[in-house]
Amino acid sequence: MSKKEKIIEVAKQLFRTKGYHDTAIQDILENSKVSKGTFYNYFSTKSQLILYIIQKVDTKVEEQQNMLLLEGNLYDKQIFYSQLRVKHSIYGTEKISELYNISLGENDEALQKYMAESHYKELNWLAKRLIEVYGNEIEDSAMDLSTHFIGGLGYQFRYSDQMKLNINNSDILDYNILRLEKNIEITKRTNQILFPYKSPNSIEDQEIVISKIQKLLNKAIRDYEFSKAEMEIIDFIDNEIQNSYIRWGVCEGAVRQLKILSSPQANYEQLLNEIFIIINKQKNI
Repeated sequence: MSKKEKIIEVAKQLFRTKGYHDTAIQDILENSKVSKGTFYNYFSTKSQLILYIIQKVDTKVEEQQNMLLLEGNLYDKQIFYSQLRVKHSIYGTEKISELYNISLGENDEALQKYMAESHYKELNWLAKRLIEVYGNEIEDSAMDLSTHFIGGLGYQFRYSDQMKLNINNSDILDYNILRLEKNIEITKRTNQILFPYKSPNSIEDQEIVISKIQKLLNKAIRDYEFSKAEMEIIDFIDNEIQNSYIRWGVCEGAVRQLKILSSPQANYEQLLNEIFIIINKQKNI
């Protein structure tokens, strides 16, 4: 274990046992057996240490959520539910929830910026996944559903902790997943929308991206010969990017399939790679 890893593990243990505010940097130094200079070489403040710990945990969550999609169907509800459970499972194992709450009160610009951006990223990720799993008919209400689910879940976790209730966090999550299903049913029957869902891309940017892809597809059709199966995939991509809600992950999969179908003698690999890079970037926004 490196000195940096030792500092992090000791700090996490002390935060859990003594509490964040009662843990001094000197406590971390003594327990990790590193010098003050070594600590400050990695972290300028305790707030920066919190930021690093939270970032590492969030990266772990994202990696495992993505792994579930690689092994399953994008539109499968059970895969989606498993993705939701991943975060709360890792947060429970890492005991990170308290640090999240503490971070909100820290006067650290970098930490506050990360928390604000990660909060929006989580809301938008959930809204996009809801549209993928439950269909385009809930697109306009996706952010309403997302804020309702994440907000309610967060307050229920905090209430359970504050009241020292003997309720398993997984039971709270499962309860809210059932409520989410009911809210989706209600959403489909009503037209009331509080926060209309908007893609993180502006309409202008999206139009530019679509135009680039269409030009590349047209160039491919004009300059190269494709089999019937390849043309079906090209037509599928062209149709998909003209939808109001574009499933960029599906488009990426289609390009992957197109690359698999292409013969070794085909000389349009660079063009397909250009399309793939554009689509992959949109998928990860």
